[in-house]
Amino acid sequence: MKNIFFLVAMLFGCAADLKTSDNLGDPPEPEEILEPVGIMADDNCQHVQVGDTPCNFRLLDQAGNVWDLYSHKGKVIVLDLSAMWCGPCQAGGAVAQKLQDDYEEQGFVLVTVLLDGYYSGIEPTEEELQEWVTSHSITSSPVLFGSREKMLDNSGINGYSISGFPSYFYIDREMILYHGHSGFSEDYSRQIIEQLL
Repeated sequence: MKNIFFLVAMLFGCAADLKTSDNLGDPPEPEEILEPVGIMADDNCQHVQVGDTPCNFRLLDQAGNVWDLYSHKGKVIVLDLSAMWCGPCQAGGAVAQKLQDDYEEQGFVLVTVLLDGYYSGIEPTEEELQEWVTSHSITSSPVLFGSREKMLDNSGINGYSISGFPSYFYIDREMILYHGHSGFSEDYSRQIIEQLL
């Protein structure tokens, strides 16, 4: 008798659970898993001139997380393409965190993409990227593992076209390329950032 009661209780218990689950709605959509792939070129983006919509890209940051450009839409973004061996790049790296701190509350992010390590044309190692972060006291300004292959294209269609290091690209809140230049000047960068904010 106890076994029959237990079996009936199990059946009713399961039926009650099924009724409750009907009220929960559809199961949640699985989160998109982002992969670090570099530039994701398509027909709706390019990097040829001011007014273009830059292509999305995904790279790993200094903490090993995937950093996705388009997930920052609505912010003013400064993209710094740099190399470890480049003196002016090092000067820019030295003020990256200061710029991030000064403007972050206004919806700003300065992201450095290291394209070369200490040797021209050789992508940075994890040790080089961490050295960049440490030597420039970077805490919240993203520094990304890049490479020329993942980020550059001389035509400007499937990547950025640069004439030297560092190269800065200023992207407005609507994800439109607002300005770009080679070389580093903190005063000039601040002037462009403040125009965008």
